[in-house]
Amino acid sequence: MSKSLYTSFLTKRILRPLNREIKRRGLSPVLKSIIDRKSRDFIINLSKDTEEVLKNDRVLLICNHPSQVDVLLLLAALPHRSKTFLIIMHNLVSVLPAVNKHLIPVYIGHRIDSETPHNWKQKLFEKIHFSPEYSPDVAHKKNIKSISLATRKIDEGSLVAMFPAGGSKNGRDFLPGVGHIVKDLKFPKKTKIVMAYVSGTSTWDFFRLIPFLDRFLPRFRIDFSQAFPSTSFSGDSGRKISQSLQRVYDNWSLPFEPLPKFQKAALYLRSFFLFLLFRG
Repeated sequence: MSKSLYTSFLTKRILRPLNREIKRRGLSPVLKSIIDRKSRDFIINLSKDTEEVLKNDRVLLICNHPSQVDVLLLLAALPHRSKTFLIIMHNLVSVLPAVNKHLIPVYIGHRIDSETPHNWKQKLFEKIHFSPEYSPDVAHKKNIKSISLATRKIDEGSLVAMFPAGGSKNGRDFLPGVGHIVKDLKFPKKTKIVMAYVSGTSTWDFFRLIPFLDRFLPRFRIDFSQAFPSTSFSGDSGRKISQSLQRVYDNWSLPFEPLPKFQKAALYLRSFFLFLLFRG
């Protein structure tokens, strides 16, 4: 029998009750309650207009991907909607059976292995949860089918979320898949694109599972843009549309980018000097 987190002795006592809760209450409400319990605060900056779009319209939702927990944060921040789908690495499919119907797998393991061959968390996950690996050629063919499925889900009236820079060399450049989705939409005039930016995550988020340590880690935050008409992004190829999307995304998300460490130190030092200067 293949190794699986859902059937493992160490994790099934956690995952099986969680699976039942998701069946009963829905994906977003359950994940939101977990995030609220395991973090000091979860800030969701979402306007009423954008919330209505996320609830009711054909939507492509794109988000940055600095850490693994972003997947949970994005789903937790969304208003409850049965027709919600997430484009995600194929090795996460079957972790929770109740979530499988919301997942559209992409096959980028070979790309990640070549870029980050010493990713210890990925290696550990592979040891305790089996997922088949494919050659680059086979993975490419499967990805074409997955992107086509994502486009069809949007055309049918659903919300599809994705991390377009996931698997890229620098973790920032959008891969062309997102552009192919926009290019192939049947109803571009009736489809909205919403952008999201996650901050406060890190490599050490698993420490939040330890009582009281969550108080010393950054607050989770997710900001949502206004809705853009998909017709704002045009081009004769998926790659060009992807580049157009990234330019708009980078410009919109610039205020949320964390300051470099030396700039943070300079701001703290300036505040300290101002305190000394004006305290009397």
